[in-house]
Amino acid sequence: MMHKIQVNAIYRLRYLQTWLSWTLAIYFVLVPIVFIVLIQASIVNPSRGSLVYRLSALIIYQFIVSAKFQEDFDFFLTFSNTRKDIFYSLGSVAVVNSAIISALIALEKVIIDLLNGWFGYNNPIDPFHAFAPYATDNIFSLFFYFLMLSTALSFLGMLLGSLSYRYGRRFDLLVWAIVAFLSIIYVPLAMWSLHQQDRLTTALNTFGEFLAGFNVWTQSGNLLLISIALSAVAFLNLRRLPQE
Repeated sequence: MMHKIQVNAIYRLRYLQTWLSWTLAIYFVLVPIVFIVLIQASIVNPSRGSLVYRLSALIIYQFIVSAKFQEDFDFFLTFSNTRKDIFYSLGSVAVVNSAIISALIALEKVIIDLLNGWFGYNNPIDPFHAFAPYATDNIFSLFFYFLMLSTALSFLGMLLGSLSYRYGRRFDLLVWAIVAFLSIIYVPLAMWSLHQQDRLTTALNTFGEFLAGFNVWTQSGNLLLISIALSAVAFLNLRRLPQE
């Protein structure tokens, strides 16, 4: 079984790493150009702003590729993989790819902070600089936090993908209805209500204090527990999936 899982994982990782390589190639071409434009426009300078972090957005992609479950499941079944083989294959790929992405996020922080120090850009213009994992000088804690966050999102994506495979359009409709309700109706109404009560600024400041002050190791541990729970539920659902 281990050999089959290894073959499956290597196949899947090759695809993901090809995509990641192209993404990084485009990123390292475009970002310097953007930074040069911002510097020339005096938006980034020692008195007004600094270079910022961007690679953390890769964890969203990790969630998306994990949620794209049906194609991988059907493909691996054609090669006589058991459902347990498929879960361990996709799970190991999620963890390995999350580790690679987290290492890149940590490396980006080192490089961006170094460049900001060299050029004297000491006025961050994005909230991530105050975000506790980014604010710490402990690069390993930054790596571990994003590893746990990306892994949790990966297993959440796998769970949603396997539920979509099992229940079809009814489940997809329910998920999108919830997303639409929260993003289009609930959140705007909640923000408007806070504004009407003159509490919006206080609420935003409270949220900012939470991001700046929460304990990185504690939250990483919580994300680890969430990852284990999500993976267990995804595994139980996956073992009962029919083949379409």
